[in-house]
Amino acid sequence: MKYIFISIFLINIISCGDDGPNCPGDMTLPVSINPYKPYYNIGDTITISSKFHKLLYDQKTEKYYDASGYRFSPIIELSSLDSMYGTFEGSQIQKFTYFIMCDSLGLDYIYTNNKSALAGEYSLIKDSIEIEVKLVLQKVGNFWIKISSLSSVTAIYRITICLIVGVDLSFNLESPKENNIHLMEKYRSIYPNEYYLSDSINRFYNHAGYCFQVR
Repeated sequence: MKYIFISIFLINIISCGDDGPNCPGDMTLPVSINPYKPYYNIGDTITISSKFHKLLYDQKTEKYYDASGYRFSPIIELSSLDSMYGTFEGSQIQKFTYFIMCDSLGLDYIYTNNKSALAGEYSLIKDSIEIEVKLVLQKVGNFWIKISSLSSVTAIYRITICLIVGVDLSFNLESPKENNIHLMEKYRSIYPNEYYLSDSINRFYNHAGYCFQVR
């Protein structure tokens, strides 16, 4: 029986480890940010949500995959666009916002050096896979939100765990359609704005990049 378990594990690793014909291609997950306004005030709440049906259609294989066995591990970062708060410090989501944890659906603070972000996993709720984060704005200034994946997509197949190697996970801002990247262009001389603008597709738009102003 022990050898059967090992065989099944190896089959899973081999079948997806080389991005083979039975493995899904790159995935793009939808993101919405609400409400959308010309600018926000201190005390306003921004809701970041991502929700999709557990059956994902993959154009590469022309198949549907049951993503209820997948683990998606997003990280949500929020940084200052301008120099109002000094030199660039990276993501400071705890410094600039208040995170309403009861609506987190599995996300929580993570800290690296002096940086703070939100990370966790999507939750399976009935037939949908989703996250929802509510942030209460605490500081004036110009900011931007970035959503990335902490790791490769992991698939759980009953008794085995398979890392789907070579599958890139990106995030697309569906609502609002305006990413407000012009705010980043306004502060182009400040690091790291120029870095992201030099390849805005891969470094901004594929991370559901969203710029906004708080007054």
